[in-house]
Amino acid sequence: MKKVWFKVRYNAAWDDVVSISADSVQDSYSEGETEAVIVLPDCYKDSGAAPVPLVFSAHGSGGRVCEAEDHAGGTGYAAECTAAGYAVFDIHGTRPDGRSYGNRRYCEAVYNAYRYILANFNVEPGLFVCGASMGGVCALNYVNLYPSTVRVLGLFYPRINLIAADVCGVRVNGSWEAQRKFDGGETIADIISEQFGFPQKRVWDEDRSRGLNPWTNRTLTVGGLRYTFLPCPIKIWHGNHDTTVDYAASTEYIAGVKRAGCYGELRTLEGIKHKHGEVMHKELRLWFDRFRGRLPE
Repeated sequence: MKKVWFKVRYNAAWDDVVSISADSVQDSYSEGETEAVIVLPDCYKDSGAAPVPLVFSAHGSGGRVCEAEDHAGGTGYAAECTAAGYAVFDIHGTRPDGRSYGNRRYCEAVYNAYRYILANFNVEPGLFVCGASMGGVCALNYVNLYPSTVRVLGLFYPRINLIAADVCGVRVNGSWEAQRKFDGGETIADIISEQFGFPQKRVWDEDRSRGLNPWTNRTLTVGGLRYTFLPCPIKIWHGNHDTTVDYAASTEYIAGVKRAGCYGELRTLEGIKHKHGEVMHKELRLWFDRFRGRLPE
């Protein structure tokens, strides 16, 4: 196994201006840069061997990618995949602390990292995507914005809804409502307001979050039932004793995927709280193995 660190550029002006008015400020470009890492399996060779499959693994709210501290983000979620011959990458994010929560500039940075890896490493095209906790929002938003680059998705106890939602008459909290404060006194609502470009701090803005909240993306509600048209197969692993991210949201999300005629599976882990472990890691690799057929160039 070998780690290779690199930099990714992205448009830091994304999400700053949302307007369809002809006399308002137009789209602009301001370059940002973030760290990224790819973990290569022992079987990897730059040339003279078959390309290896590639995983994007999105870290959760407390994770980061930092070469100086040897933090490799969410690549550990897919450790069993690396052992089985997959390359795995993650990016830091578009904030100094690595928290981006799947905003538009973050998703573009992931896409640019993917393009860089295709150009510089011996990997197959088409991503296997995974993520855990808040990495669930990041992974799902990437899948919905860049569906043609993705083969399949696997998530551990994912955050799916950014703001509160109703599931069969039960309120399911989103991250927006969380009272947790990070270093410096910021709440998650503070960070989302900043990262998604909300004009007023801690005031939810439906326009600027549109297309970036997985709970409503590609989803129709008819007769009280949700239909989610996800563009790739999905499997979720979630402990039914999770008190950090609601298990009910994962249950209803997969139900909506199935109602829409798309492919989804839910693996309920009895008695497990908000954590990942050996069972999830092994089964993620088996899930990805189902979709390892080579994509057309």
